[in-house]
Amino acid sequence: MNRIIKSLKYSTLIAMLLLLNACSLDINTDPNNPSTVNSGQLLTNAQLDIVNSLGAGPPGLSNPAGVFVHQLTQRSNNDQYAITGQDFPGTQAWSNMYRAIQNLNILIEQANSSQSFAYVGVAQIMKAMTFSYMVDVWGDVPFTEASTSAKIQFPKFDKGQDIYPQLFSMIDEGIANLAKTSALVPRTDDLIYAGNLVRWRQFAKTLKLKLYNQIRLTQNVSTQVNALISEGDLMTSAGGFSLNYGTTSAPDNRNPIFREDYNITTSGRDNYISPYFHEILLGTSTLNPVLNGVSDPRIPYYYFNQLSAARPNAQNPVEYRNGNFVSIYFSSQGPNQGFDQSSSITIVGLYYCGGRYDDGNGVTAAGVSGASARGDGPQRILPYHSYLFTRAELAQTGMGTGNAKQLFTDAMNAAFAEVNAAAAKGGAPSITAAATKEYVDAVLVKYEAADDNGKLELIMTEKWIANFGFGLESYNDIRRTGFPKIFDPNNDGIAFTNVNRGYPQSYPYPVPGELQLNPNAPQQRVIATAKVFWQK
Repeated sequence: MNRIIKSLKYSTLIAMLLLLNACSLDINTDPNNPSTVNSGQLLTNAQLDIVNSLGAGPPGLSNPAGVFVHQLTQRSNNDQYAITGQDFPGTQAWSNMYRAIQNLNILIEQANSSQSFAYVGVAQIMKAMTFSYMVDVWGDVPFTEASTSAKIQFPKFDKGQDIYPQLFSMIDEGIANLAKTSALVPRTDDLIYAGNLVRWRQFAKTLKLKLYNQIRLTQNVSTQVNALISEGDLMTSAGGFSLNYGTTSAPDNRNPIFREDYNITTSGRDNYISPYFHEILLGTSTLNPVLNGVSDPRIPYYYFNQLSAARPNAQNPVEYRNGNFVSIYFSSQGPNQGFDQSSSITIVGLYYCGGRYDDGNGVTAAGVSGASARGDGPQRILPYHSYLFTRAELAQTGMGTGNAKQLFTDAMNAAFAEVNAAAAKGGAPSITAAATKEYVDAVLVKYEAADDNGKLELIMTEKWIANFGFGLESYNDIRRTGFPKIFDPNNDGIAFTNVNRGYPQSYPYPVPGELQLNPNAPQQRVIATAKVFWQK
């Protein structure tokens, strides 16, 4: 009986304590959704969302852009310029980038309150870069009412030409904040520069230069461009903007394209290498002879042939084969276009995504592993060579100071150095200095013989080749300059390739989503004619 009484007393006491505790709880506070988040987590998550949204993986804007610039082909809407507002890359990238912007807005407010100005500066620079690409792709987007942490349910759309000037101011504010004494600074939570604020400052100024170049057809920006150049505080060879991926599969932190095109054991690989791109690299193109006679030594780093002398047989009848290279044409209705070639097609390689270096031995993509294909290739958003090509373009068009030929030479050499860095990381042999010089010298012979327009075409074509893996940059370049010349399936001499849609001048707005839910959204864009404000 005593034990029962004692038990009842203890039960009553516990119940009273629980009741008292319950009275002190705030039922409006969800412990699983804290009101404040660590600044480092906000920065890391925003950077991942932004880079993956710009990149070539399934949720990235470069997924369709890589097809539009004819580096890749796919069996998808992209193959007919038929991108729609319902396609996954556009809808997912839109959602993820605005989520990242909201995270950056919160980060800016929190970091300002704690006087962690380094975080403020990095976040402002990241925001400006993100909005610039959104304008480049969609034209008019929510900006003013999406630039604070206040959650406005139906934000208005701002004109692209009104947004760009504010991005320059945002970058300048970011640079100023980087220079302040900061209570906390990013470290490993910064996936881009690991808290190196000098590199962030130099990137920010290089980003401004890139944006001025983007709008150079709409206004004279030579004063601003040359002021940045004369400062001498732009990107250095070690300061390219890229995000490095890992090598683990559980959890999988490898490059999204590697996961898509290598980590598949059955049918379903998305990306074919464009035969048009392939033949230009070989120096044998009849459709675009700009580099004819110049064979590119980067080919085995750019893509990997699954077929070889030891594995010569394709799974099924092929549409395009050149030696061990197997692919399909853009916009093809050919009889062999639809056959599964998962273990036969040529796939993206070491440089593109940390895939396999093509040593000529061949193996199925599903069979590669270890050091030969680790999946840790970075997503390069603004590498050093891209900055130098921009400088060359500015000099060639009379908008910036500097020797265009020397800048073009430096850009090509920097692009080869980037490939060699990927080779060293992936355990592959490097391109020799002699092979690099032979290629660069051969291109410069063509450059010297060309008129001004031909010189610009060579600069932009080489930039297109060097930016293999980031189709969004080439998509911008083609719409701004008209170069490189793109593949025209209606004039390629092949009966079963044709397209009846115009080249997409912009991306459609997401549907379902923004157009259906936001009453302030404009009408859907007619992408064949709806140019963004900086286009010709």
